[in-house]
Amino acid sequence: MMYRLTSLLALSLILAACSTQPQGPIVPPPQSVSVIKEWETSGRVGIRTPDDAISGNFNWHHTPTTFSLNIVGPFGQGATKLSQNKDNTVTLTYEDKTITGQDPSQLLFKELGWDFPVQQVTYWIRGLASPNTIANIELDDEQRLKSIKQDGWLVNYSRFTDVDGLELPQKIQVSKPPFKVNLIINQWTIQ
Repeated sequence: MMYRLTSLLALSLILAACSTQPQGPIVPPPQSVSVIKEWETSGRVGIRTPDDAISGNFNWHHTPTTFSLNIVGPFGQGATKLSQNKDNTVTLTYEDKTITGQDPSQLLFKELGWDFPVQQVTYWIRGLASPNTIANIELDDEQRLKSIKQDGWLVNYSRFTDVDGLELPQKIQVSKPPFKVNLIINQWTIQ
């Protein structure tokens, strides 16, 4: 009887150990923010335009060739989805409408009146200046990133978080009057 109980316990432990083993190869974390190839963020967003103020939750998944940005208002209302596939086709879905185009920023402005520089924000959200244009970078007294001025936009950073040994923004304000976007990032996943 004791032998059966011991064998059953050992088998249970082996099965439990097997079920917790990682599936597939383990990808080491990036060594610097600039080499992050794929990332996902989620949190809260506030958008102010000349005619409106919108708040909600967001989830943004970005790869080298695609992205998907979802914004959902309080209680699941006012869902907006902006995505780009591998063929560079951009799709905007909102209020039971689906519109396609080639430039995410132009599509947002034309359809929703939101001035939001999507291509630059993919860098700014990681605490980097876009490499395509000149930027003025300001550091605080502790040599941490304080702000980026680029393409007529001011990006202020007020809080950072440690993600796999890298310091990534947690609280950001992107503004170009009369437009303003506040992001509070609750979660980062990076590769």
